[in-house]
Amino acid sequence: MSIISIRSLNAFLLVVAGIAAATATTPTLAQANNYPNKTITLITPFGAGSPFDSLGRIFAERLSKHLKTSVVIENATGGQAMVATKKVLNAPADGYTLFYTSNGLATAPIVIKDAGYTLDDFTPIAPLGQAPYILFASASVKATDIPSLMNELKERGKSMNHGVLGTSHLGLILAKKISATAGGDPYQEISYRASPEMIRALLADDIQLMATTYSIAGPHLKDGKIKAIGVVAREKSVRMPELKTFIEAGYPDLYTDVWAALYTKAQTPKEIVEILRKASAEVVADPSFQEAMKPTGSETWNMTVDKMQAAFAEEGKSFAQAIQKFNLKLN
Repeated sequence: MSIISIRSLNAFLLVVAGIAAATATTPTLAQANNYPNKTITLITPFGAGSPFDSLGRIFAERLSKHLKTSVVIENATGGQAMVATKKVLNAPADGYTLFYTSNGLATAPIVIKDAGYTLDDFTPIAPLGQAPYILFASASVKATDIPSLMNELKERGKSMNHGVLGTSHLGLILAKKISATAGGDPYQEISYRASPEMIRALLADDIQLMATTYSIAGPHLKDGKIKAIGVVAREKSVRMPELKTFIEAGYPDLYTDVWAALYTKAQTPKEIVEILRKASAEVVADPSFQEAMKPTGSETWNMTVDKMQAAFAEEGKSFAQAIQKFNLKLN
């Protein structure tokens, strides 16, 4: 074969390779340039009508206006959020099926054997809000603030009951941490199926403590049958700004973060991820969204999208350590 022929062949092969490379990338670019052109579905493990479900619907309505396409919520409850998680994992990574979820994303793989995913299987889109837990006490508790409560728990913790949701591993761990930190004989954790049942028990003094959101217990404060002791979250509650956090009171480990965030599959094209992040950030920063979330019990969250993965990985690590420390058998 002549030198000219070899050069021609090499040039031809380079052209073919270039066409192949362009063909491989074109669908992704075209997909991003045309995004979105159909309904976006937010799969969520939250039950319809729940506080975070309500927050999600407020967000979806506003995101729809920003993206000029329909955005809907699909409730896929059950299986400790695994029903919703698997739906997202089995969907195409095209930006039309997103995951609107909470702490379970970080903790489920620790509790559930063969969960089938890690945090790296998802890419964060936006932190939507948080629901700071406040520790409420019944009228029979003498304490009125964090220091006096910790002293009372040390003196007579054994005679007190702390209500926890049977579906909330985080709530149980928090109760264990408070009791262990106070010292003395531990109180009894009483499990309840739902928050309304638990708040009724607190009002009746069947339990003396419960940690929940302001939207659930706050309205009962005016009756004088319960009192707010302190915030068991990293940030103060805007609904009760006068309350100190346990961290401010000198107990750096006594908090639990309850959050809601939006994710997509890790394989989603980065161009689409950026479109979603930009639109979501605009929604969350809008004062009208922040005002609309208040009735749901949610508050603005001092979290940025670039810090979400590291923060949730740390949460999972802390969760695992607590399970081991308290020898908990969770399922």
